[in-house]
Amino acid sequence: MRRKSWNSPFLILVSIFFSVFISMFFSGSASFAHAALLQRSDSHDSRLASVVNLRTESRAEDPYIDQINDDYNGQERAQVYQLTAGLRPGRGEPIPAAQDVHVLPVQDISFYNLRGYLLSGWIAINSPDAPVIILTHGTPGNRVSMISRAAFLFQHGYNVLLFDFQSYGKSQGVMSTLGMVESEDILAAISYVKSRDDTAHSKVGVLGLSMGATAAVLAAARSNDIDALVAESCPEDATRVLSDVPNEATRDADQALASQIYGVDITQARPIAVVNTLANHTALFFINGDADHTTPLAGMYQLYQAAGGSKQYWVVPGAGHAQSFDVDPIDFEARVDTFFDASLNFIP
Repeated sequence: MRRKSWNSPFLILVSIFFSVFISMFFSGSASFAHAALLQRSDSHDSRLASVVNLRTESRAEDPYIDQINDDYNGQERAQVYQLTAGLRPGRGEPIPAAQDVHVLPVQDISFYNLRGYLLSGWIAINSPDAPVIILTHGTPGNRVSMISRAAFLFQHGYNVLLFDFQSYGKSQGVMSTLGMVESEDILAAISYVKSRDDTAHSKVGVLGLSMGATAAVLAAARSNDIDALVAESCPEDATRVLSDVPNEATRDADQALASQIYGVDITQARPIAVVNTLANHTALFFINGDADHTTPLAGMYQLYQAAGGSKQYWVVPGAGHAQSFDVDPIDFEARVDTFFDASLNFIP
């Protein structure tokens, strides 16, 4: 009589476990070997290694890195990453808590831009239905750089809104676009203002600084809701600002990458091309320092000449780029308050 094998189920289980273990071991070894190979192949170029590391650490949050890795070979990746550095200026200085902003009674706000990115900012309400001044920062920077300007406007009687452009400060986003997508952010801020019960009927002014001025002019060309605009240190063509776009190779790389990621042509960040369209609905006040070598005085004169309708300008002696307020705060406050009062029909 054949004896029954009492341990057959046990042997089957052992066999299955052993097969799974062998499969996992060789799979893990292959992954480790692949990672090691990547590290060795990229070790000749530390910039390229940085791209690979960034992709590994933040793949889900940084399509900028994914686009570079997917569309270019190793040497091209390093070159594109270097050329487009101006589109990655950083998020600016740390954003304090709202309660720690002692010069303004700000409240935290957030709203979505037209691309679905959540933008972060502050609002300070002086009185319901008073005009709202939206302050837009430059690059590098964030809303913190606009606090002093917002403070004097608030003290004068205006409601003020400060926010971080997409990819700056606490706002979501991939990279700067020198004013193109940022102009959409301003339109989103206006929509937010109009959605609030206490500001739904308020007139809107914008004080834009450098890239924030570029974005504001582009936004005003697309909207009739900006009644008055102060453009401080505004370039006539943002892609010709040498500190951000030093040469044609950089301009071409910026253009290609912005088109791939956002679907925008970054070379259209040209206030000079659209400023004349603001004539019938937006009063303009250009401010520039005569020592500004980033957006030289000649560019401001070109913008002023191209603009129509209500317009004025002020040249600040001795002021460098985006430094007009710091150089002459008393005159700056008086002139900007007077401009907004007249343009927005506001009596403080």
